[in-house]
Amino acid sequence: MATVKATIGLSSPAGDLLTDALDLSLTKEITITDMVTTGLARQKLTATSKGASGEATLYTADTYSANNAYLYVKNTDATSTDYVHIYDDAVGGDPLWMTLKGGEWAFLPIGYQTTLKAYAATSGTIVEWMALGV
Repeated sequence: MATVKATIGLSSPAGDLLTDALDLSLTKEITITDMVTTGLARQKLTATSKGASGEATLYTADTYSANNAYLYVKNTDATSTDYVHIYDDAVGGDPLWMTLKGGEWAFLPIGYQTTLKAYAATSGTIVEWMALGV
């Protein structure tokens, strides 16, 4: 068993975004009970559409024995228009789950029955990710 600490901070001075100052700092300690993680992975995406050769599988349904997981994913590209598109391949129609511009990242809980795959708007964009079973 291991522990991962996730922290996010959001701040903005008074009068900028809100009338009052915004200063949020949130921390979540996550106990990793399923020690089979994906590890920190990186892949150059050559696929520019769903289902094409050269996409990355970020998480496969039921990897963690019917438990939920957390996913960290980052578009490492410096160009904001070099998008990484993430979709759920386990659902009919392969719905788009999220799009990350170059330099954007996400860390979020995911359900165990989802299969997440990524493709890029521009071939050669690198996606970085890690799934953690809880």
